[in-house]
Amino acid sequence: MKTKPFVLLAIITTLSVAGAAWSTVERSRATATAAPPHGLFPDLIDQVNDIAQIDVATPKLSFAINRREDGTWGIKERDGYGVKFETIKQAVVGIASMALLETKTAKPELHTRLFLKSPKDGGRGTTITLTNGAGTAIAAIVVGKTKTAPTKDEDGIYYVRSLDQAQSYLASGRVEAWETIDRWLDDAMPMINRARVRAATATQPGGAKVSVARTDPDSRDFKIIDIPAGMKALHDTAGNPLGSALGFLDFDDVRRVEKVDFNGANRAVFKTFDGVTLTLRVIKHKDGFWLSFDAGFDAADILLDGLSDQQKKIMKSTTDAEIEVADINKRFGPWAYNVPEYKAKDFMTSPDALLVKDEATN
Repeated sequence: MKTKPFVLLAIITTLSVAGAAWSTVERSRATATAAPPHGLFPDLIDQVNDIAQIDVATPKLSFAINRREDGTWGIKERDGYGVKFETIKQAVVGIASMALLETKTAKPELHTRLFLKSPKDGGRGTTITLTNGAGTAIAAIVVGKTKTAPTKDEDGIYYVRSLDQAQSYLASGRVEAWETIDRWLDDAMPMINRARVRAATATQPGGAKVSVARTDPDSRDFKIIDIPAGMKALHDTAGNPLGSALGFLDFDDVRRVEKVDFNGANRAVFKTFDGVTLTLRVIKHKDGFWLSFDAGFDAADILLDGLSDQQKKIMKSTTDAEIEVADINKRFGPWAYNVPEYKAKDFMTSPDALLVKDEATN
């Protein structure tokens, strides 16, 4: 069990409490009616190492983030897909460092107006519960209406209350990333430097395919190759979207790869100068476009002849390439990713999108 990150978190939290209170108290001093307590959960800092689960409930959905045996975190409703520790830290710091600025209503009948009625009771609030390994809640907060949205430089101001208390408060903090699953998911994707990519092929379910390639890693343009007789490239840079498609990958949702039917999927294959092959399957379903990854390495596929010493420095050694492939397959191979349509269509490029009839040959 890893406890050191949370020990550091306690120090960060202490500083955050002081900073948040100092930077925002002046905004509410004029309207304060009674001195609120120093924090909603003053004992939370001493218990951060015990947190084993974070439950989030909104009017639309509920989900749980669990700590694994190795100290990493995953989302139960996404088959345990990983969550960055930084995101966990943000959530815990956000609750622990929330500065209470003003005492508000303690009447439950008024909670509805401030969105402080919990979703469990049919309300419009967002509930975040921190639980220890024994299943005991360490802290549970209801976040209601936003009075002032957070900016890059300043925290937001919200109505909040402890789930087990009727007393509510106006408080400052940052809670904007707590309400949807996608904001918790580790958003990392396979990263292959564009300079390493030498070729890409997109194949349709029926077998039609189009390929692009280049011999110079510094070249901006991928040229269409293996053009059928009677056809020509749409224009000189038509192949660039396919050749550069691995850049800026992101996703909106994720599930285990076996839960997505990839029968009849499009296929995109990318080859690097240093022998790595990355194969993607892409398919459209009613709930969007889904993508999967499979990586391989072949020393016989290394093509470094003609490259400058500087260009070769960008490429991976055989050992590093093999490590990269193993990491991609272990980390991303078991999953299917729901990706934006514009990105999926780059991988699904058809010959018709890049080629036109060559009138000069007719």
